[in-house]
Amino acid sequence: MPLLYVLLRVWQSLFTSSRTDLKIQKHHSRNLTSKTQKLRLIGKTPLANVYQAVYSTATTSKLDRNFGNTEVQEILIRAHVWMTLQHDNILIPIGFTDGFGPLPSIVYDWMSGGTLTSYLEKNSDRLNVLASFNLIKQVAAGLSYLHYKNIIHGNLHGNNVLIDIMGVAYLADYDVTPAHRGQHIPPSVRWAAPERFDSKNVVVPTTKSDVYSIGTIIYQILTGREPYYEFRSGNKVSIQILNGNKPSRSHDAHITCHHWSFMEKCWSVPENRPSAAEVLHFSQTEVELLTT
Repeated sequence: MPLLYVLLRVWQSLFTSSRTDLKIQKHHSRNLTSKTQKLRLIGKTPLANVYQAVYSTATTSKLDRNFGNTEVQEILIRAHVWMTLQHDNILIPIGFTDGFGPLPSIVYDWMSGGTLTSYLEKNSDRLNVLASFNLIKQVAAGLSYLHYKNIIHGNLHGNNVLIDIMGVAYLADYDVTPAHRGQHIPPSVRWAAPERFDSKNVVVPTTKSDVYSIGTIIYQILTGREPYYEFRSGNKVSIQILNGNKPSRSHDAHITCHHWSFMEKCWSVPENRPSAAEVLHFSQTEVELLTT
């Protein structure tokens, strides 16, 4: 009975299972309600509850609801789009389930390495520069693939990058529903682009706001700290961003001026930011230099 990872949002759920059936069923939204069992709540954020669960090959006696609601159908259609993707650094759904909230949950693989944030808390002291840039390259490869497919992640931060047992990074919790776009302050402020903060208008995410976020991911991986780690309050972080202040410069010896300059380019005004493909090229070049 493989372990499952379940992210239950206020208005939807995200859920994980074994990749075993993915290749067979990747183009079909599979209802896995009768094969899932909730174990325990393992984490909470302002917008989500995270559960551990199991996937059973034996069918249980759960009854499936009729998912006729328009909002539900939109979630499932968006999730189905993700099920057609194929990339080594994208956590791809294998189906959906019911019973974790008022709306269906989307099923994904369990990532035993946890989130990037928790992984770095445990391993940053043991990661050398090459290992750090390999992680950056994996995140950049996933984001570059999404943008190539004309898909915006829209919610990229240290807790939405998951790590498997081999230390490989996967992008997860992408924007399968527009519901959080009704907020004037984005849910993960430490990683969010300044243009996402608007007291009067709701600003939708773009490829450029994704690139700003991956710049903060690069910062987090190289420093082992969350952006604006000096400020515990999200409100204080918001003030820093609105005042134009960027994450503080780290003087760790392995972070060169070249690395810092590239991060600052990711944090510049949208029209001056690199593309995700350029972020991937940057990280690939660093990996090649470190291995020669």
